[in-house]
Amino acid sequence: MEEVVLVATEAYPYAKSGGMGDVIGALFKYLPNYDFSVTLFLPAYQGMLDNYPFSPEREVDFYFGDIEVAAQFFKMEEGKRKIIAVQGKDFFSRERMYGYSDDLERFIFFSRAVFEYLVRWQEGNFLLHAHDWQSALLCAYTVKYWPSYRLRPEKIVFTIHNLAYQGIGRGDLFRLINLPGQFFTYEYLEFYGNLNLMKAGLIFSDIITTVSPTYAREIRSPEYGEGLDGVLRAISQKKKIVGIVNGIDKEVFNPAIDSFIPASYDLSSWEKKTINKEKLIREFFPQAEDLSLPLISFVSRLVEQKGIDLLLQDPDFFFNLPVYWFFLGTGEETYEKALKEVEKKYPKVKAAIRFDDELSHLVYAASDLLLLPSRFEPCGISQMIAMNYGALPVVRRVGGLIDTVVDYPFNPYLSTGFQFENFSSSDLSKALNRALDTYFKNKELWNAMVANAIRSDFSWENSIPRYAEVYRER
Repeated sequence: MEEVVLVATEAYPYAKSGGMGDVIGALFKYLPNYDFSVTLFLPAYQGMLDNYPFSPEREVDFYFGDIEVAAQFFKMEEGKRKIIAVQGKDFFSRERMYGYSDDLERFIFFSRAVFEYLVRWQEGNFLLHAHDWQSALLCAYTVKYWPSYRLRPEKIVFTIHNLAYQGIGRGDLFRLINLPGQFFTYEYLEFYGNLNLMKAGLIFSDIITTVSPTYAREIRSPEYGEGLDGVLRAISQKKKIVGIVNGIDKEVFNPAIDSFIPASYDLSSWEKKTINKEKLIREFFPQAEDLSLPLISFVSRLVEQKGIDLLLQDPDFFFNLPVYWFFLGTGEETYEKALKEVEKKYPKVKAAIRFDDELSHLVYAASDLLLLPSRFEPCGISQMIAMNYGALPVVRRVGGLIDTVVDYPFNPYLSTGFQFENFSSSDLSKALNRALDTYFKNKELWNAMVANAIRSDFSWENSIPRYAEVYRER
């Protein structure tokens, strides 16, 4: 049996802040079904060791720059799956997973600690799969420092989850990495005078994956390459960059068995969505009179990438449409404050500024439309969940949104949602008007699209075999 060593900074349900957590959680959960054993390395975040049955395993000392530090490892095993949580200094015993001024130091430490564990105690053949900039240095350490007398990893796979986040910091942080000075050059980890950790994964891996086929192509262009498009174009001449669409867990997001919604339903009974819609509207819009109006949801991080600016540029138009708006998520303070002001001014807008997994299930089950007008979108999860619950996505034509939402101009009865091309309020308004015209004026088409959306299969059973192919390709 082949072993896959996954190295990441989040994995559902142990620790999650975004889509990467879903991907790692799914790989960890389902890879044993494809004849792999799996070891997962995670930081030992606050509360994780208390909430799960980890036991102390090992400790190792190493130099972190000029300072000798210690890393502690805690283990939890279940059949073919093992998790090792990494603890050290005060790096991970904090309230949040990310968002600290020393994030680069924290995850340089994490990559180095994982390497020290693997190089000492990993036995037998294995494949190494590192994820995003937080784990990218592990690829460089493995290529440059793996001793000849130890069995090397059969392959190093590196996954880009979002190229907008690259682990860029001051050049003097290179001293913490303990690589020779020649690696702080443009060919390796230097980036316009700064340190760029993402480059370590791009350069020192055997194959690169990212989370949708369209995004795998987009990141090689100046528009979406975030300054690394030239590097990626050069790399693509030497090794593969493979796009694999993320999936959703049908055991978690399934309206037929969802315990978080008042009325379960499937393709044959999706009219019961109205019960869930009434529940949400009665709870959050107590003054609502017309329950027949469509409910548009926005379930996402409130960050620039997600395109919420397009709504805020013309609030009088969007928030006076004959619809209910429901926003769920947290993010940048600017957007959180803006939505709370919008909520005060427009009676058909509600903004729940929080992370609430249980509530998100009700929102998907209640919604008629889901809005995702992203500037860029590596894959996106919310549009797939929405379709599974019979809510039609309105999305910008980028990245994984192209690969998952069908807007077929020649026969809309084959469509599962509505796309628009340019990042502009006018293009978004046109797409929304198309959606609302369909909802109000063409129920036959609307019902057909909802049925198509529910039939769409975005389960991990479609995605995990693609990762297995990447692992086994020689």
